Amino acid sequence: MTWKMKEVVLAVILSVACGVIYLGWSTLYLPITALVGPAGGNIMFGIWVIASPIVAYIIQKPGAALIAETAAAAVELLTGSHFGLSALLIGVCQGLGAEIAFALFGYKRYRMWTLMLSGAFAAVGAMAYSLVANGFGYYTPQVLLITLMTQIISGMILGGCLAKVVVDALSKTGVLNQYAIMKEKRNKGEQHEFISRVQ
Repeated sequence: MTWKMKEVVLAVILSVACGVIYLGWSTLYLPITALVGPAGGNIMFGIWVIASPIVAYIIQKPGAALIAETAAAAVELLTGSHFGLSALLIGVCQGLGAEIAFALFGYKRYRMWTLMLSGAFAAVGAMAYSLVANGFGYYTPQVLLITLMTQIISGMILGGCLAKVVVDALSKTGVLNQYAIMKEKRNKGEQHEFISRVQ
């Protein structure tokens, strides 16, 4: 599917905004992990993958999740993330994970559970990167399991679920009227109206 210029522009704007949020979130990560440890700090994980479901939900085209997450991670890196180049590399892996969730359904389902699944798969992508970058001996089995499960839950809630809430709120303002998300909502509304009339 070919992207329209308005879709490219919106994806860039949202990715930059998310990248700035990622940088601020990274700054908060240090004091929080000092209090609860790295495993506990992973409750924050979901915010770092929110760009994927937000942009994918609005544009609803192949590649949207991967492009958005990679671009947001690049912005985080370029604006001074203390994670350095790993911020970009892990962003690519998270974006790939999120993209798989939408690809599984042929880029035709953008419901709450699909967005939450994208957050879960992004967490798996992040863990895959961590294992390759840090080595498989970096985690004990218990810490690995706790970290992965915490990231998955956080990705589903702070990534997927929150993304749907944010986009649905934006759609009510009318600023997304020219995008695929509103076409989908209009189609659902017409179907409900037709069913009501038939009944």
